[in-house]
Amino acid sequence: MNSSKISVVFKNLEKAEFKNRAFLQKREETISYKQLLKEINKLHSFFQSSGLKMGDKIILSTTDDYYTSLFFLAFLRYGIVTVFLDPETQKEQSKSIILKSEAQGFVMDESLFTSRDIQANPKSFQLRIKKDAQKKGKLFNRLLKIRKTETTSSTNTFPAILDHLEERLSPIGEIPASHLAYIIFTSGTTSNPKGVLINHGNLFSHLETLSKAYNLDENVRILNILMLYHADGSIQGPLLSLYNQATWLRPLTFDLARIGDLFNAIYKYRATHFVTVPTVLSFMTKFKEDYEDSFQTDDFKFVISVASKLEDKLWEDFEHTFKTSIVNVYGLTETVAGSLFCTLNPRCNKGTVGRPIDCEAKILREDGSLAQKNEYGSLWLKGKHIFESYLNNAEASQQMLVDGWLNTGDIAVKDTDGCYKIVGRNKNTINAGGVNIYPEQVTEMINTHPQVLESICLGIPDDNFGEKMVAGVSLLNNEPLNKTDLISFLRPILVQNQIPKDFFFFPELPKGLAGKIRSKEVLQLI
Repeated sequence: MNSSKISVVFKNLEKAEFKNRAFLQKREETISYKQLLKEINKLHSFFQSSGLKMGDKIILSTTDDYYTSLFFLAFLRYGIVTVFLDPETQKEQSKSIILKSEAQGFVMDESLFTSRDIQANPKSFQLRIKKDAQKKGKLFNRLLKIRKTETTSSTNTFPAILDHLEERLSPIGEIPASHLAYIIFTSGTTSNPKGVLINHGNLFSHLETLSKAYNLDENVRILNILMLYHADGSIQGPLLSLYNQATWLRPLTFDLARIGDLFNAIYKYRATHFVTVPTVLSFMTKFKEDYEDSFQTDDFKFVISVASKLEDKLWEDFEHTFKTSIVNVYGLTETVAGSLFCTLNPRCNKGTVGRPIDCEAKILREDGSLAQKNEYGSLWLKGKHIFESYLNNAEASQQMLVDGWLNTGDIAVKDTDGCYKIVGRNKNTINAGGVNIYPEQVTEMINTHPQVLESICLGIPDDNFGEKMVAGVSLLNNEPLNKTDLISFLRPILVQNQIPKDFFFFPELPKGLAGKIRSKEVLQLI
């Protein structure tokens, strides 16, 4: 039922058997495909009356998960380009992204227009999201069954404008594969974030790949509570669900204090797939008591681990503890979401990211020649899902894209079974006296210590060897552990030059919204 075109995806959803299906299951609310389609059609009328046209770029920034997905899907349907701007992004970086995007308008929470100094401009499209007043109005209408008055609605805020719109559908032309779908800005310095351009061809070829890799259909229920302003949240949550006429589950926002609610959601909402990051899997493993049977339901299929490296020990412990399976996925923002998949059938060894699906992969030595099996080198990818370029950044695009091949920036090795393992990042490699050290390998070993919650290894300048490696460590329940204890633990499992020269202990390590430890912030604390 899925398709390589957004128009066909929506045509399928118009069929009666799909309209009453649940698109989104929130904690206390279910949104059907019928409601989703009705609101998207109304927005189409609004876009047209506001003068928006195919190719216009619109900044999207709201804390409401449903509204984020609604506008993203509506923009895709009508050829408008979504520029994702995390509502948590600080003012200065927001300004930089807004300036670089050259957007024609904004859909943002009302408070963000103020905090980001967005002035009223009749020449740009501006829609303020003002949730609270409308929700209160709906509640009173439902309970008291009174007619809405002009004081409970507005023509210039969302969702109140929906009350004034009709589903007047004008013909929509086919959207070419080369047409830009969305822009996500990668993390970087305040002055130089890079905008990743993903077109419709990239996007829909990869949705087909993800559906095939996970064996999805209209009966699945995808639990994904990842941040929607990162690709693994927006693409592998609402959009992947829509593509398969399936249900997206988002009953909570992750918080360590609510780990029990996350376990209970598997059974309560009949999840079939759980898309998450290794950090969350680590927390679930370490706070597993009384929840070990959470995945033992008639519905659940497997966990999908994305966004960062899944360490061997965590992988083994999670599957053993919860008696379920993990599909490990490797990808970048520049590849839409995935590229390499360690699927259940056929299965590669734990610790690998599996094999490429619908794309090519190769490992190159420093001199550009092809590496042999079991030989470290730089990982390159090629396929229909590879991004077209960075926004207005030819130099960075040329560094990443060579003859259709994407330089991932990762160090990898291919085993004799044809499965790939990520060893580390090129830019993270530490050169200590002429010896290359891959800090990710050391981090993985530190995290096997039973008293360690998480850690990160980093290179810092050294007068004698040029660089030396140090480790930032957070302990489970702040249990007592010192440098000597960790060195004694690591000596049997690492060679001497892989043991960090110093250890720094923190109550918690700073992390971004995607769950990754922020290395720059850790360096500032050392």
